[in-house]
Amino acid sequence: MSLIKVGIIVEIFLFAGVFYWVKKINSKQSRQPSLSKKTIKNLKF
Repeated sequence: MSLIKVGIIVEIFLFAGVFYWVKKINSKQSRQPSLSKKTIKNLKF
């Protein structure tokens, strides 16, 4: 039983870590946009 509990705790920490990491990346991107909205509008694909 203790092995199962340890596994569950590890999984919880893993999910929390991934969630925090994704949040950090998103905040970095929003703070420093590589292209302005005007540039994106001018681009034609």
